[in-house]
Amino acid sequence: MDLFRLTISTLLARKMWVVILLVAIITPIVFPLFTPYESNPPLLEPARAQTTWTCAWIIGILWTLSQAARFGESNSRSGIGSYFRSQGLGSLRQIFAIWSAIMLFLLPVVLIAIGTCLLFAMPADSQEASMWVWTNLQFATLFLLTIGPLALLGVGLGSRFGALVGYVAPTGLCLYGLYGVTYLGMTIRLRDDNKLLEWLYAVSPQYHLADLTPRLIFKMGHLPWPDFAGFFLYFLAITLVLGSFATLLFRTDPLRN
Repeated sequence: MDLFRLTISTLLARKMWVVILLVAIITPIVFPLFTPYESNPPLLEPARAQTTWTCAWIIGILWTLSQAARFGESNSRSGIGSYFRSQGLGSLRQIFAIWSAIMLFLLPVVLIAIGTCLLFAMPADSQEASMWVWTNLQFATLFLLTIGPLALLGVGLGSRFGALVGYVAPTGLCLYGLYGVTYLGMTIRLRDDNKLLEWLYAVSPQYHLADLTPRLIFKMGHLPWPDFAGFFLYFLAITLVLGSFATLLFRTDPLRN
């Protein structure tokens, strides 16, 4: 059995994926019903879309990143990495085998999010419906370009520093890029000519650009294609940086004293 199938088998055996899929399916359908949507029925669809993608973000951050760190640590500390290395499977192939297996379990969550938005939150107007489809597809692409590299970083960090560091560091980076950078930008606007903050903002990952929830809530339509292409290339560049860093950190054998 190769490392990819071993990781898949381990994830299947743990059964947590069943809970994840149930949460991804049930939460977006049930939770918006607890809002006072009866007074304004058109608000139900945007609320359902918001809940759907918020749930996807939570699953990606809490579950996917934690599994990446956990498998990265177990691969090196249990001796599995050393065994597969002795069989000719190098470190680069090992890290991508683990990462691919973990991301394979995230894909159904993304597909469920898209399906829920298209089946239970689709606007009635044909023009809005077309933009709604493209917005969700753009959202899915940017979402995967955010969580994917962070999961790869989690595998690399987990193999070298343990599961705790492998989870906390990518999670902190993700939350900072989603929310912290926004507050940093507000601080820069209040404090003129602060070169240090401006430099920090420039090198910070702008993960908030990947969150298209406001465009779904307010039915703003999909991103203009030149803007989306720019975002895509930007996140692709972050992928290359984090991927290179993760592969350099990744180790297949346990640390020796």
